[in-house]
Amino acid sequence: MDLPLVRPSNRFLVMERDRRWLSALGFLLLLAVVLAAALFLVGWPRLKSTSLHYDLVGLRARVEALQRRERELEIELEVERDPSRLAERAAALGLVPPPVPVLPAERGPS
Repeated sequence: MDLPLVRPSNRFLVMERDRRWLSALGFLLLLAVVLAAALFLVGWPRLKSTSLHYDLVGLRARVEALQRRERELEIELEVERDPSRLAERAAALGLVPPPVPVLPAERGPS
């Protein structure tokens, strides 16, 4: 099945390459570069500030966790420093308090 080719009705019309395509391509590339630069200049600071915000949120959460852990450790330390607790642990380990030294009686003036 052969389809007839569509040809211009003017037989004096000569097919030539369009010489404006290079300038149109250059314009489109320049427009793309300008648009990318504008988006970069507008978007990069916002992206940076958003990133810093998330970093700050993470750091605040970490600080709160560390402060909570510090409070827990302080409470645990105070419990362990309790004299009755220390006496119980010493007795469990077989430690006894040292004997009370007896001081010689003082002599009066001679």
